[in-house]
Parts: sequence; structure tokens; C-alpha cells
Amino acid sequence: MNEDLDQLEIISTIAFQGKTRNGLVFHVDKKHVAYSVGQNVMVREISSGKEYRYYGHSNTVSCVAVAKDGSFLASGQENFMGFKADVIIWNFQDQTIYARHNIHRVKVEAVAFTCDSKYIISLGGQDCGNVVIYDVDSSALLCGNVAAPLAGGYANILRCANTRNDIFVSAGNNSLRIWKINFRSKRVTPTNASIGRIRREIKCVDIDIADNYLYCGTASGDILKLQIVLSEEGFDAKLLNCLMRIVSKEIIRDIPLFSGGVTAIAVLKTGELLIGTGDGIVCRCSQVECPVKDLTKKPHTGTVPTKKTKAKQVKIEMKLKELEKTLILGEVTSIALRGDGHQFLVGSQKSEIYQVTLIGFKCERIYTCHGKAVRDVVFPYKCSDLFTTCSFETIRVWNLASSLELLRIEVPNMTCHSVLVMRDGRSIISGWNDGKIRAHTPETGHPIYIIENAHQRGVTAIAATSNCRNIISGGGEGDVRVWNVTTSVQVLLRTMKEHKGAITCIKVKSNDKECVTSAGDGSCIIWDLENFIRMQVVFANTIFQAVCYGPEEYQIISCGTDRKISYYEVLDGTMVRSLEASLSGSINAMDITDDCKLFVTGGADKLIKVWKYLEGTVTHVGYGHSDEITALKISPNKKHIISVAKDGSIIRWKFPAQLQ
Repeated sequence: MNEDLDQLEIISTIAFQGKTRNGLVFHVDKKHVAYSVGQNVMVREISSGKEYRYYGHSNTVSCVAVAKDGSFLASGQENFMGFKADVIIWNFQDQTIYARHNIHRVKVEAVAFTCDSKYIISLGGQDCGNVVIYDVDSSALLCGNVAAPLAGGYANILRCANTRNDIFVSAGNNSLRIWKINFRSKRVTPTNASIGRIRREIKCVDIDIADNYLYCGTASGDILKLQIVLSEEGFDAKLLNCLMRIVSKEIIRDIPLFSGGVTAIAVLKTGELLIGTGDGIVCRCSQVECPVKDLTKKPHTGTVPTKKTKAKQVKIEMKLKELEKTLILGEVTSIALRGDGHQFLVGSQKSEIYQVTLIGFKCERIYTCHGKAVRDVVFPYKCSDLFTTCSFETIRVWNLASSLELLRIEVPNMTCHSVLVMRDGRSIISGWNDGKIRAHTPETGHPIYIIENAHQRGVTAIAATSNCRNIISGGGEGDVRVWNVTTSVQVLLRTMKEHKGAITCIKVKSNDKECVTSAGDGSCIIWDLENFIRMQVVFANTIFQAVCYGPEEYQIISCGTDRKISYYEVLDGTMVRSLEASLSGSINAMDITDDCKLFVTGGADKLIKVWKYLEGTVTHVGYGHSDEITALKISPNKKHIISVAKDGSIIRWKFPAQLQ
């Protein structure tokens, strides 16, 4: 392909990698927040929603950090087994790469800047296991060491001290170490924290502003509080308490542990703790002294208990008192404190961002996106203001201009493979992997009807006639079925069995008398919808992924795993033209304009390409996706292109004005 082609302009992106631990970081200007989106790092302005993309990683970004002075941004990635994983230091203002290194193998678990922003510390994954200190000013490696002993678990968390640039903490599964950097001798020395026989899987770590206390949230649901002792002779972290919550007497069978484990923690300037749990609870807690009966000291038998003996049996223990709390959807993976401390952001494993106020603890969901691969995208008939996407468990309706989620339809533990909006706008029809076809209202998302056992191996593709009376569905077993549907009765009219592989795409002719289906068995079949028979078939050495009707519906155009775009005659099935569409991967998605002069493709090469139908040439290319593109659609007014990918991202592109 010609490298001098015009590029498509990205208008907005709907994506957030919620599974990344501590992957949501505020910038010191209090206006921008940084997070990872696939292979890119995204910086978003909270008030205006303006986005800045940082390109440079070759694989999924696994961790993000912001320098204390705000001048730099750092990110690490994961890679395939046997390959090096990069750590990139970005210039925040210019969005350019300042420095990079690839010392770690396979994965970078965490990155952190020291308090003076002069050094960046990176931690490798289990296949690497090393801690590396990198000098930002000289762009050179300073020193490194093994993060955890061979028999001592593994580390995946980093936290730097707030007042000293030579102290940081690493933690993980059965691993908790305090590190000291000697800049003169260029050595870094670890000391195991003194926690006795306690064994915990540490999920999160934070240090108070004065570097006196270290708090470690665990998968068991308690918090280890350690005192950091620094002196000229040495340094250590001694366990003070295993903090647990005060049990509520109003709740039956309430337990002192945080349900789902403590997965995110932040220490406020007041000494209070912000805690996020695996069950989606976000709470603000204070440390209080509570009297606890000491059952180990019992009075001698035969003696009458006195006030002194009773006093001896009571000891004081520190516990956590919940002051305020709220609930979000999914496990809490990040808590990002804003500079003023009046607000903070919470990231969830469901790829959602919430804004919570410290006063009143009001929780507002400000950003949503799909957490898993998006399977399909569709516009309502002649409506360019809304679009619908489907993924694991959910169907979502979005506002095109604001990129806000307007409606969410949920079916737990199921995956929606295909979705469409009926031309009359009265229902959203969807096909699911449990073999059912579901219909919901577009205003409220309430179910209208469900067609049970529509297909044996899941409904993989779906389409409808323009009169909204018939639905054509395709299944994983290769069957194509035609249904006559109303709100009260759904009747199977005919099953057409010709394909031997899963149906990947269905397109209906404008007169509703024919349709074309593509399948994974390397065939495209044109069906007569009046007599329910095969009219024509096309075979190729590929897995067809998408198919469209060409000008005046005399031709069909297809794409698949052979990386080619093929033109076929509807009348006799002969191939008219074959175009080389990609050099590196399959073409998974295709859509064509109403006048059939232009069409758009996307696939495993992560590129969006705009083609001229008659000339067979590419006019524009879009760079922006971090993972394989699964579906795309051109808006009815030909002003935008919506593309979706396996990493859950949704990108809105500006359709080239000169082609409209």
C-alpha cells in the first residue's frame, strides 16, 4: 500500500483498559487523567473530554505512571513469550518519546517515578523478576536487582516514597520488600518487611504523605499497617496491625474482612483511607481504637473475677470505621486522587470510570465502554445521531456526538454476536451464543420476545427485511433460518441448509426477495427468500468474514482471511476482480455507502481503509486501533465511520469530506 495516502481523522475514542491495576493516574495539573487503551496511552481532559494519544508500544500497555512534576509520563507493556517488553518515557507536553529501554522480558508489571522525577523504577513480570532503576536525565540504566527470592513468591506492585528519592516498596504474592538506592555505588538493596509468619497476597500498596506508615491491601480482605523505620544504620518496615473493619450489628452475619479483598487503596492527608474492594465497594475509613477481649489470658480457676482481672482481659486494637461508602459495578482496580483532594476517580474492572466526592460521597459514572471484544455495530435506519454495539453480556446504545452511553441491555454470562435495529425503530434484535434471538425496546431496553433454540451453536449473524416482518438468522452450525415475527408470535418459516461452517454475515437485497450469506466454510450463497432455495453459490479458499451488495445489486463484494477483496457477479457467481487488501492479516469487516461508490474495510492489521469501488484503489487510511478490528459501519449521512475492535475500543472517524 502507498505510504503517502491521506489519513483518516479520529474524532473520539470510547475505550478504557479497566483491568490494568492502578491504570488510572491523575496529572499534577488536576485537569488530565492518563490511562491505557490497548497499545496506546491516552490522556483525557476531564472537563472538555479532549483526548491525546501516545503511540509507540508494539503490544498491550500494562502499566502507566505520571511524574511528580508533570513533565513526563511512563508506560510499560507486555509482549509475547521470549520477547523483550519496552518501557517508554514520554514528554507530556509534546506527546513524543523522550527515552525507552527494553531490559525486561515478556511483561512490565509496574512503573513508578521517584519523588523528584529524576528516576523511574520498573518491575518485570514473573518471567523477568527484576527491578530496574533508570536515570531519566541521562537516559541510561542506573542499577537493578532481583525483585523477589526464588522461593518467596513474586512482586507486581511498586510504590515510591513521598519525601525521599532513594526509597521504594515492592509487593505481591508473599512478597513485601523495602528498597534503598545507593546512587554513589549504583546499587539497590532490598530488605524484607518484618511481618512474621503472616502470608498474604498483596493487591495494592500506599504510603502516607510523611513516609511513616505503609498500608497493604490483601486478597484476604484485611489491610497490613507497617511502620517504616529509616535510620543511618539501616531501614525496615515493622508490622503494627492487621486492620479490619468494625462489624455492623445491624447486618446479620457481618464479617470484619472486606468482601472480595482490598484491591485498591489510597491514603488521604488526614490519615483516613480510601478503600476499594473486589465486590465494587468504595469506602472512606478512619482508624479507631477498639477494646478487644483477650481470650488468651484467663483468670485462675476457683477465683472470683475482680475489676483488675477484667481490665487485664481487655486490650486495645486498631480497627477501621467506615465513614462513608458507595457501590460501583465491578471490581475496583484504581483509585486516582485529584490534587485538591475533594474529588477522586475510581476505575473498575468493567472498564468504567466513576467520579466520587469526598464530602457527601456522591458517586457519578462519567465514562463507560465495553470491557471485552465488541462483536458488531449498527446504525438505525437513516439515523446518524445514534449507534448500537454489542459485546459480552451487553448491548449498548450510544450518542454519536457526545460518545455517551444512552441505554444498556444486559444478559448475564452471554455474548451477543450480532445486533440490528428494525427499520420501524420499534425493536432491537440481537443474536446470542446461547442460541436465542432476543428483541428489546430501544427506549427502555425491556424485553419484547425471545426465540428459544433458534440455532444449535449460537446465533452468529442476523438481518431483517425492510417491511420488518421477517428475520433471517445464521448459526454456528451453518443453518440459515427465516422467521416471521410479531410482538406476540414468532414462527419459523424455513431452514436452509447448505453451509458447512458458521454464518459470518447476512445482507438482504432492497426488494426483500433475495439475500446473500457468507460462512466460514469458504462459500457465499445467494438465496431466494420467496421459494427458500439457493440461487447461486461462490467458493473460495478462505473464511469469508463479510459480504455486501455492489452497485444496483448486480454484484457482491466479499472479504476474508485470504486478505483479499473479491468482486462476484450475482447472476452466475463468476469472479470479476480480486484486490490485495492487506499484507499482514485477514479482513474482518466491510461496509459500503448507499450509492456504492465507496466502501470501507478493517481487519487484523488494525487499519481502516477507504476504497473507491470502481477503481479498486485506497484513498484514505486510519491508524488508531490497538487490536484486531471486528466490525465497522458508515453513518447514513456519510459523515462518520464507527469501528470496533477486540480490545473493546470504539473509534469515531471523520469521513473524508472530499469523498462525500
